[in-house]
Order: sequence, then C-alpha cells, then structure tokens
Amino acid sequence: MKVLVTGGLGVNGAFVTRELVGRGHSVVVVDRQEDMSLLGSVAGEVELHNIDIMDRAAMAELMTRHKVDGVIHMAALISGLQEDPLKGFTVNGLGAVQLMDAAHNAGVKRFVYTSSRAVYGNILGEHAYPTYKPVTEAHPLEAHSVYDVTKLAGELMGRNFVELGLEFVALRFATIYGPGKLVRHGPMGILSRIIENGMLGVPLEIPQGGDERDDIIYVGDVGRSCVAALEHEKPGYTEYNISSGTGVTLEEFAEATRTHVPGVDFTIGPGLDFFNAGVRYAGVLDNSRARTDLEFTPTYDLKSGVGAYIATMEELGLRPTAT
Repeated sequence: MKVLVTGGLGVNGAFVTRELVGRGHSVVVVDRQEDMSLLGSVAGEVELHNIDIMDRAAMAELMTRHKVDGVIHMAALISGLQEDPLKGFTVNGLGAVQLMDAAHNAGVKRFVYTSSRAVYGNILGEHAYPTYKPVTEAHPLEAHSVYDVTKLAGELMGRNFVELGLEFVALRFATIYGPGKLVRHGPMGILSRIIENGMLGVPLEIPQGGDERDDIIYVGDVGRSCVAALEHEKPGYTEYNISSGTGVTLEEFAEATRTHVPGVDFTIGPGLDFFNAGVRYAGVLDNSRARTDLEFTPTYDLKSGVGAYIATMEELGLRPTAT
C-alpha cells in the first residue's frame, strides 16, 4: 500500500513511519523538518517531501502523483495555540479539512486522523480521582483549549467526508511517552524526564500530582494502532480510544524505570494534575472498541515500555537530557 504520513518525522509520526516500513508499505512523508534521526535504519526507505500541509494544491498533486491509498495525518501544532488561536485553528483545524478534501478528490481510500483524549475536555465525577471509571467513546465531548477544539473539529468534519465516500478513522490517544518527546514537546515530557534524568543519575522533583492516575501508552503502540486503523478491511466506527486501559501514578512509572536504571531519584508533591494544565485530562480510556473491532491490543506494559524507550534511544544514538 502507498501511504502518505504527514508529520512522519515527529516524535509520534516517526514510529508510525517505522511501523509502516516494517510491515512492507511504501511510505511518503511530508514534514516541515528534515531531521530523520528518529527513523533510524528505515530512513533510507522513506521518500521525504518538505511541503507545507497548508498548501492544498501541492498536497493534492502529491497524493495524485503517488497514487496514495491511505493517509495518516500526524502533523499538528502543539504549543502556542492559546496565544494565537487563529493560527492554531488554521493549521490544525482547516489544515486537516483541506487534507481530507484533497484526499477525497485524489481517490484516497482511507484517512487516519490522529486525535486526542483532549476532545473529552475536563474528565470529572466518577471518571476522575479517585474512582477513574473508564471513559468510553460515547463520553460527552467538551473540548476546552484551542488544541482540544481543533482535534474535535477534525473528527466532526471527518464524519462529513465519510458521507462523500472517504473512509475516515479518528484515534483518540491517551498520554503518550517516547524518545524525543522531552526535547521536542517540552512541558508535556514529564514521563521522559523521569526516564532520562534517571539514566543520567540526576534527581528530579515535581511539585504536584502524586495522587493522580493517568492512562499512558508507549509510542511503539501508537505506531501499531495507526497501522491497524489503516489496514483494517472495514472499521465499524469512526472513533477509537487508543490507550493502555489502566491508570498509573508517576511513582509507579518511576518504579518501572528503576528496574532499568536503579538510581532514579524522584520525588513528587501531593495532589492532582501533574501537568499543571488547569484542565482535568487525566483518567482511564476504555480501549475495548479498538481491541474488538481493530484487533489492536497494546503490547507494552510499564516495564517493557520503559525498556523499549531506553533501547530505542541507544539504537538511534540519542543522548538523554536532564531537566
């Protein structure tokens, strides 16, 4: 299958690209950067185009010329959206819709849209501390921040393109951790901070959040889920939660890290919201729909996920960063 991956060199996109190549697909990547360090040994098997995803004509021409069968849309702005809402919505919202439109007109069969648990907005009541009842895809959608709204807008517009014949699948990811996130995603890299500070033997203190439980998933499973959504003959739904299906504390994550780097010196203050986001995103996502319909089952538990993180950093020649 010929697959176009937008943002295919990014922290999450690179693992999607690696998974696609590993499964024998022909991959075209569109990314504004040229750093292919996260692709490792598959870099030479990928065709890279530095095209702005907002250039609809160029993207449409690329899809048509390559006779693309499927698109996995990973590219998005993550930071600065609250400061510049118009830019944020233009790139993440309008950009996604333009790609759907170009894909539809180019005869693309399947469009996989990487969404987020952020479409649920504040997770409250029985779904939050201390009970953490799993959140299903039927949960109310109450997007809060600009980023949340753009992801929800993409999902809702995708449903409209289904009516036109484009096969559309949105994946709502839990909190993701993986190599490269600390450097490229900054404040969202708390889990990476625990691993990489531990690798370097540098103590780490986080002021709040020790009582919180959150659903986290290793980036290798993110790659597998995207390919599962692409390859499935006929998904029964347009939205799927992609998660581990369990809630863990930062201390439990640190303990899993200690099995690989025993010197982790980590302390965290009490309370909730360890990202200090001001929105209660933490919770457990019910992934039974993805398990049943997409036949996707996470393969990494805490210990093996941390181990894969460290091994991949060594494989890619990435040096840990202390914060």
